[in-house]
Amino acid sequence: MKQLFTARMSKPAVPISLVLLALGFSALIYEIPFIAPFSLAIAGFISLYILFGKEGITYTFSKPKKLTSTFFLGLIASYAFALTGLYFVTKVLHSNPHDNPLAQNFDLLELLKTIPMLLGEELITIVLLLIIVNIMGGTRKALVVGVIASAIIFGLLHLSTYDWNFAQVLLVISLARIPFTIASLRSDSIYSGYLIHIAYDWIAFLSYMLTHH
Repeated sequence: MKQLFTARMSKPAVPISLVLLALGFSALIYEIPFIAPFSLAIAGFISLYILFGKEGITYTFSKPKKLTSTFFLGLIASYAFALTGLYFVTKVLHSNPHDNPLAQNFDLLELLKTIPMLLGEELITIVLLLIIVNIMGGTRKALVVGVIASAIIFGLLHLSTYDWNFAQVLLVISLARIPFTIASLRSDSIYSGYLIHIAYDWIAFLSYMLTHH
């Protein structure tokens, strides 16, 4: 995946990919029948292809390195970041966090739907990261900017899910996002961040279900 930091990227394809991602996200948010769970992932695959060609997909979905250690370190870090952010939101800012509506209406079908949905969330984040890093020349500074910017955007995309609670999406969702991205960078593959994201959400959903039913 790191090869794409300095690979030749189609600059005219950048705005097109952003529009595609926006459309995919809109289809997900507005729950368009049959399409919604897959829309963002489809937009992500197309974006990678038009930006970098077939290498965009093969490099992004390459075999992950150090998968086991990266998975557990990333999962622990994501919960540590999220809980730290949650403490700040509730104890310092005195803001009331909102539950994810998906957890409130959780069943096996909804669980299965999250598999393509979370892939879409990973793709939109990684595509944005790659665009930022590539445009900025693939430097370490570019990577730091890309990780932070993509995490912030990822959090903001969850505003409607969490009742427009800016503190929650920026200090909990965005912070929890960072270890997902770092895991993908460490393993040089989107698979690591994707697997951590699935585990993180499923643990959260199941925990909510067990404590509220």
